[in-house]
Amino acid sequence: MRKTLLIFVTMILLTGCSKLHPYIVDVQQGNIINSQEIAELHPGLNKNEVSSILGAPLLTDMFNTDTWTYIYTNQINGGKIEKKKLILEFKKNKLTKITQ
Repeated sequence: MRKTLLIFVTMILLTGCSKLHPYIVDVQQGNIINSQEIAELHPGLNKNEVSSILGAPLLTDMFNTDTWTYIYTNQINGGKIEKKKLILEFKKNKLTKITQ
């Protein structure tokens, strides 16, 4: 009886081990872009105002400082990678074009 109980408990414990999965860390890279912040953007804002809303851009072209590129990637639990890209164009220090 005792031996049967021990075998039964061991089998239950071993079947529980098959449910274990390694921990996969969530990976966020770049500028976090949310719809609220994008809604605050509108043509006419200067670079300082845009920077205070979104932060510094991830990419700036050193030959064309009037184009700012914000890139954000997010991968949760090793799943599909979510990518967002926002390109802002300025003319005479004023925001003229927003491309998503």
